[in-house]
Amino acid sequence: MNVNSEIKRLESLIEEQRAYRADSLNLIASENTPSPFVEGMITEELNRRYGFYSGSNPSNQHYQGTHHVAEIEALAQAAARDLFGAKYVDLRSLSGNVAGIISMFALGSPGDTVLEVQNAHKYAYKLNTSGLKVDLNPIAIPWDGKTYNIDLPKTSELIEKHKPKLVVVGSAMFLFPQPVREIRDAMDAHCPESYLIYDAAHVMGLIAGGRFQQPLAEGADLLITSTHKTLAGPQGGMILTNDASIAERMATATAPLIVANHHLARIPALAATFLEWKACGSAYADAIVENAKALARALEERVVPVVGAEYGYTESHTLLPVVDAFGEAKAVADRLEACGIIVGGTGVPEEYGTHGLRIGVQEVTRFGMTPDDAGPVADCIVDGMSGKEEVGDRVRKLVKKFSKVQFTI
Repeated sequence: MNVNSEIKRLESLIEEQRAYRADSLNLIASENTPSPFVEGMITEELNRRYGFYSGSNPSNQHYQGTHHVAEIEALAQAAARDLFGAKYVDLRSLSGNVAGIISMFALGSPGDTVLEVQNAHKYAYKLNTSGLKVDLNPIAIPWDGKTYNIDLPKTSELIEKHKPKLVVVGSAMFLFPQPVREIRDAMDAHCPESYLIYDAAHVMGLIAGGRFQQPLAEGADLLITSTHKTLAGPQGGMILTNDASIAERMATATAPLIVANHHLARIPALAATFLEWKACGSAYADAIVENAKALARALEERVVPVVGAEYGYTESHTLLPVVDAFGEAKAVADRLEACGIIVGGTGVPEEYGTHGLRIGVQEVTRFGMTPDDAGPVADCIVDGMSGKEEVGDRVRKLVKKFSKVQFTI
């Protein structure tokens, strides 16, 4: 192998990816770009060090030379507690998915029934089909396709019938707040010793900005999340609760079972993320939701149906246009990517059709999109789905317009 040529190829691929994404309009619902303030706090030299502690207190470090690391993590935890109104915060999960898996090990036992939303991450299902013989009994939470939300009456019936140990709500395509208080009431009536888990990975920034529901205040026992997506921090996961016993059980399942060294470079940036949301998060969250609604309206005006139209389209960063008229979802997404628009293909409820796109506006909002831009963005999407060749130049002009970071310290 010619090492020098491989090095050049590696450098070239990195530069090509950088240039490619710099010219693209990113509408992926699960991505975001941290502000320069937050990115400046990603402390790469900490990735050379180990941070490991058992329990929930970062001062109980097993490694020498980590007292400043412990103080940084304590500061980040305090900022998160204040921002989210949680008594206990654990930042060690390396992703939202890892946080969900930890919750299964911490709060579940072999044979337990777990109710889960099926368009979410399905932690019990994944564990039960992984070959690990975790022996959980996953059951799908009934879904109302028309309202794009949990079917509360049917879910309440399942809670009464099965008395699940865990109920996991949330969504990977989160349009509207879910009935947390009502589900909590049903659990209190039929299985009061059970746990209600809210997966906030996609809407955590909107929760931080006070624009979405507040799950812990509404009765969730546990909040699990990633720290990028709408929250726009470094990639990672987070666990929050107001119950001391749950916090300790989660901590015990976290380290050393799932996580040992928890990648310290991101911890100062997490603290910066929480401080940024405290300073200007409300305006950012408002702008995200306004842009999502505006883009959904603009698409519908261009005769592209949108899931949940009669309910206001969305209360989050996500919208789900129905693209049956343009082809299969993945093919439509590929067509859009060819002209510089990056979205995700997905299915939609049968009440609306078959093929859809999952679109998120959190990143373009961070870079300056306003509702006035919804029409030009929608025009590019519709023309791109239709295969018009000149769309790429218009997309690049929009990308240049969306170039100044907003809502930051």
